Amino acid sequence: MRENKESGLMVAELPKILIVDDETANIDVLVGLLEEECKTVVAKSGEQALRRATVKPAPDLILLDIILPDIDGFEVCRRLKENPETRDIPIIFITGKESELDETRGLSVGAVDFIRKPFSPVVALARIQTHLDLQRQRRHLLELHELKNRFLAMAAHDLRNPLNSIAGLSEILLTMPLEEPEKLSFIQTIHEVSGQMLRLIRDLLDVSTIESGAFTLEKRPTHLSALVSERVALLRITAQDKGVTIREELPSMLPVSLDPDRFAQVVDNLLGNAIKFTPSHSEVTVRCGRLLGRIFLQVVDQGPGIPAGERHHLFGPFQRLSTRPTAQEGSTGLGLSIVKQIVDAHHGEIVVANLQDGGIPPSHPGPWDSHGNKARHGAIFTCFIPDGSKALSVTDSRPDFPSGQALRVLLIDDDPVLRLMYAKAFADDGFVWVGAASNGEEGVALYQALKPDVVICDIEMPVMNGFETLQCVLALDPNACVIILTSSVDQVQWSLCLAHGASYTLRKDTSFPEIRRMVMEIWKEYQTRFD
Repeated sequence: MRENKESGLMVAELPKILIVDDETANIDVLVGLLEEECKTVVAKSGEQALRRATVKPAPDLILLDIILPDIDGFEVCRRLKENPETRDIPIIFITGKESELDETRGLSVGAVDFIRKPFSPVVALARIQTHLDLQRQRRHLLELHELKNRFLAMAAHDLRNPLNSIAGLSEILLTMPLEEPEKLSFIQTIHEVSGQMLRLIRDLLDVSTIESGAFTLEKRPTHLSALVSERVALLRITAQDKGVTIREELPSMLPVSLDPDRFAQVVDNLLGNAIKFTPSHSEVTVRCGRLLGRIFLQVVDQGPGIPAGERHHLFGPFQRLSTRPTAQEGSTGLGLSIVKQIVDAHHGEIVVANLQDGGIPPSHPGPWDSHGNKARHGAIFTCFIPDGSKALSVTDSRPDFPSGQALRVLLIDDDPVLRLMYAKAFADDGFVWVGAASNGEEGVALYQALKPDVVICDIEMPVMNGFETLQCVLALDPNACVIILTSSVDQVQWSLCLAHGASYTLRKDTSFPEIRRMVMEIWKEYQTRFD
């Protein structure tokens, strides 16, 4: 696996195969056969093969000719199997020999298979793929074995202290005379410590269930807004004890098909983490809605953010950041791993960004919390899952307008051609085109003068970019409906738009009939926030 630097998501790498052969014609055939399925590395001698087999990342498979100019393939295989760094790499001999003695010798020094020249490309590719699959399964089993050992170590370490506390306090309660307030204090401590143990055991069992493949969902129609609101209510006391305010931005109804019990874990873990890393007298924001055919859930904190070098392993089990919770709260390092597995099971994805990734300079307004503090730092976790509702039709260019309502639309974009096209696109019944601005400063002034219902704003603009413009508009009207227009398909940028207060984002390459329809749908969805 490797990290996509633009999105912060993990993507699968092609398997790496080392081809060892001194004949160019043979190398060309094998590279041509494998180039679409694998990453190939070539060695033309035994000594070169021994060196290149230790280059990280290690090969997933080695195709090894027997006859080489320096040392033969049997000796190369023997040395590779003696080296702890390379002994687990499967080796397939590529040979023109048909001697059973050679085949027996090859297997005895550690080869897993033979492919005889001249070979059928289809058969050779099938054999190679079989051993790549076996290698992947072998590594997965080793990972599960390591995970099991870490489970045991985690349970032994993290349960020992609370168990000692419970044993010691209960012994005092049983053997020593105590005043009533002391008894109540001890009982309260036992209750809190046992709750920590139960949460740890639940997390360990959840990860174990997921890794074993026994993890299943029980989807049913669920109002996500109501589910999130219920979880917020349960966590609000924890937040208040720490002096943290939870702000909800939830539409009145957001039906979606999901497993409510499992998704409640997603909300609990994301909100719980946000509260842990947010300092006192700050705010955590949770919002959900529809965006580009998907449902999103977003949690934004005002903590230190996620260090860039740690994002790639954030969702692995037992991972803990170098940044620490602001009140030294405990953590198993399992919560985000569980979140990702649940989101993946819903065929969704989760992306991570920091508020400062939006590029808003300190001289401009930023996201404000309920205490009037400017939030310049913090982490953004956004889950996207399939909507499942009927997609917007683009065959009919006329939206279903509410009776007697015409939407007043303002565009802010530095592209004169786009401004002209949008003016034509919204010159239609149900819309009032109030005008267009060529940069952010001009757009903010027009917004203040014209008070449109909807602002459509580009991100990349001179004078003031889209994020800065968005924040200036929201400083004038916190309830403004601002749609960010972007050419990017980057999920991180979309999550930043939402975190900085945008109502929705739209792709620039969306057709005009669909844009008209989607703007009206966005307006209807936006209005549900105030029902």
